[in-house]
Amino acid sequence: MLIVLAVLFVLVFVPAFFLFYRAPTCFDGKQNGDEAGTDCGGSCQLLCRAESLPLLLKGDPRILSVASSTYEAVVLVENPNNNAEIERAGYLIKLYDADGLIPLKEITGETYAPKASAFAVFEGPFTLEAGVIPKRATLEWLKETLVWKKDARSVPDLRVKESALSKEDSSPRLDAVIENLSLEKVSNIDLVALVSDEGGNVFAASKTFIDTLEPGEAASAVFTWPQPFAVPAVSSEIIIRVFPDKSFIR
Repeated sequence: MLIVLAVLFVLVFVPAFFLFYRAPTCFDGKQNGDEAGTDCGGSCQLLCRAESLPLLLKGDPRILSVASSTYEAVVLVENPNNNAEIERAGYLIKLYDADGLIPLKEITGETYAPKASAFAVFEGPFTLEAGVIPKRATLEWLKETLVWKKDARSVPDLRVKESALSKEDSSPRLDAVIENLSLEKVSNIDLVALVSDEGGNVFAASKTFIDTLEPGEAASAVFTWPQPFAVPAVSSEIIIRVFPDKSFIR
């Protein structure tokens, strides 16, 4: 009897197992294998939300006047995760007047959050109705878009070699030199310049882009503003971010 059962097991159950068995994957909609959640954690590329630290806003979004009825919004964000990125983090920016009850304008967008770095969310320029003056802004993350992915790539070593601000009382201009100290070519380099007053408050921002820097190469970056600064500039900072590809440029 045992011999018969053994033969049946070999001839029937073993082939059936291999016929119907499906190895766990990170795309099957199930928590299996070494996953910590459904298709996330373990050996999967995606991290489960509980495995990652949240994005941190470094202050409220700043509303910056560019020209009459024309504004920009900028906020610094930090990704504290050393090995995880978000390719397209969706957000909603709301602008309010002095009363701050009903938004004057709502702006939706998405941004790339590189691992272990600070970056700038920059919106604008945009226009409002004449006489409408925004006083405050908020930023909310769209939670369903916060998909964390493991990133084992080395962080490019890009430095601001030198910078100089000029023509503040006429046509402000910030000239800088960006140097690639990495051993590899770096492409799709996003640059945002922030100018602050004596209180450390950002009152002007501008952005530009460098296509490619070879190892050891340096390139000039120029930031401009259409009208004189309303207050003296005490300091400037250039935020560098490397995009995965050109589709992130806007």
